[in-house]
Amino acid sequence: MRRAALAVPAVAACLALALAGCSKDQPKAAAPTASASPSPTASATATAPARDASLLSGRKGRRDGSVYAVKIDNTHSAHPQVGVDAADVVYVEEVEGGLTRLAAVFSSTYPKQVGPVRSGRISDIQLLRQYGEVGLIYSGSQRKMIAPLQRSSLHLVSFDANGKGFSRASGRPAPYNVIGDFATLRARAGKTSVPSKAPYAFGPAPAGGKAATHLSVRWPGAHLTATWSKSAERWLVSMDGSASRTPSGKQLGPQTFIVQRVKVVKSKYVDVNRNPTPDSKTVGSGSALVLRDGRVYDAKWSRASDDDITHWTIGGKEAVLSAGQVWVALAGTTRTVSVR
Repeated sequence: MRRAALAVPAVAACLALALAGCSKDQPKAAAPTASASPSPTASATATAPARDASLLSGRKGRRDGSVYAVKIDNTHSAHPQVGVDAADVVYVEEVEGGLTRLAAVFSSTYPKQVGPVRSGRISDIQLLRQYGEVGLIYSGSQRKMIAPLQRSSLHLVSFDANGKGFSRASGRPAPYNVIGDFATLRARAGKTSVPSKAPYAFGPAPAGGKAATHLSVRWPGAHLTATWSKSAERWLVSMDGSASRTPSGKQLGPQTFIVQRVKVVKSKYVDVNRNPTPDSKTVGSGSALVLRDGRVYDAKWSRASDDDITHWTIGGKEAVLSAGQVWVALAGTTRTVSVR
């Protein structure tokens, strides 16, 4: 397995930026383009995919596509986000200061560009292991995180280690301007895993549930809402009161939205402002909410080990999701979640 070596950033000014996965590399500025459509026929995909159903999203695409995850900023300065609409699964993770960051997982469809790319966190190692040996695309990490990342099964593709495939987009402030060329970064990751086990099942809606049109999840420094659109058949996402959009103006939104209640602990890592890094534990068990087709279902999740997939159940039976993109909000048990 091939992993990129990480370098510690040397620019002192970067140390003043909280949560900044900053880098000494300064590639030539380039403006990001619109992200790929989830349709496998979109011109933005890297190659023509096989017409089959993805194990990660149930939509048409590369069922045997290699898996890559990209860490993407989720604050106001990061919008519009690039490439997120092409992901099969999007995790919303709590980071320092109660803010959130995305871990976008791609397998069935690959965008041309993705970003703004930000730094990795300790929770990524456990979270992504269920998908096998994943290519992790990110922009730096805390110094003490270098060794754990290198010991993990992740195929590391870091902006700090090597600027190839990354550029700084004009019109965006640093550090929210690192955009990745997906094809180049895939090549850097080398051979990664393809889905072999299905963490999700897709099909018609299960019986039961309650009518729901609005989801709200609050972290100390962030507020996510998702509103059901019957016409679009998606949960339209907004962050901190503003719609989350692609560069072309399309509002992001999955067919299925899951709120996974997890144990969040303070790790031994801290950011440059000495804020402790939250570690969301995704091995264990707990409660969840599954939202699809304008309804909400009480659910449970369990995962026996890092190598196991997450098992989702509704009423004791395997949870069935709506085919399409899946978002999973990792919410600590004390975080406020409401559905109406």
